[in-house]
Amino acid sequence: MRVRGFNATTVDDICEAAGVTKGGFFHYFKNKEELAVAAVTRFDDVRARESTDAPFRKLADPLERVFGRLDFAKESWNSDKGPTKGCLVGMFAQELSLTNPELRRACEERFARVAKDFETDLAEAKALYAPRVGFDPKGLAMLYVSIVQGSLMLAKAAASNRVLVENIEQFRAYLQTLFGQDRRSTGKRPGKVSAESQN
Repeated sequence: MRVRGFNATTVDDICEAAGVTKGGFFHYFKNKEELAVAAVTRFDDVRARESTDAPFRKLADPLERVFGRLDFAKESWNSDKGPTKGCLVGMFAQELSLTNPELRRACEERFARVAKDFETDLAEAKALYAPRVGFDPKGLAMLYVSIVQGSLMLAKAAASNRVLVENIEQFRAYLQTLFGQDRRSTGKRPGKVSAESQN
C-alpha cells in the first residue's frame, strides 16, 4: 500500500505478499479497510518505537533534543535504502479521508501524536532559552509534521530523498534563527528575556 496506494492494492496482492490464502485473509479481517486500520496502527507502533529508542531522547538539554530529532530524521532518509516509499499514514490521509471516516480519524490521531511529542521539547526549549521572537510550540510542531509529509510526497515524485534532507535543513536554519544561535557551531545559551516578551 505504501508503494501503490490503498485503492490500487488488491486483497489478492496482499495475500500473495503475505503468503496466505484469501480464506486466511478473511479469517482475520472483514475487508481491506479493516486491514488498513490495522496497518496504520502497526506502522504507528513501529515508528513510535524507533523514535523512543532514538539517540536524541537521551539528551538532557531540550534544545539539543529539538535539533537531535532533526538529525535523526535526516539520517533516516539519507540512508542507503533508496528513495522513500512514503508515509503510509500520509498516503491514506490523502486517498481515503473523504471516503473513510475511521481511517481519517486514525491518520489525524497519528499526526497529532507526532506533533504533540515534538511540541513538548519545543516548549521546554522555549522556557529554558530566549527565542528572538515569540512562537507557539504547538503550531511549530505541526509545521514540522506538514513539512515532513509534503517532503515525502515530493521525494516520491522525484524518486530521490534529497528534498527531504534539504527541507529538514531549511527547518533547522529557521529554528536556529528563531533561537538566535547556530547549534552546529556553539553550545552557548543566549540571554534570558522577560516572560512578557515570549508568546
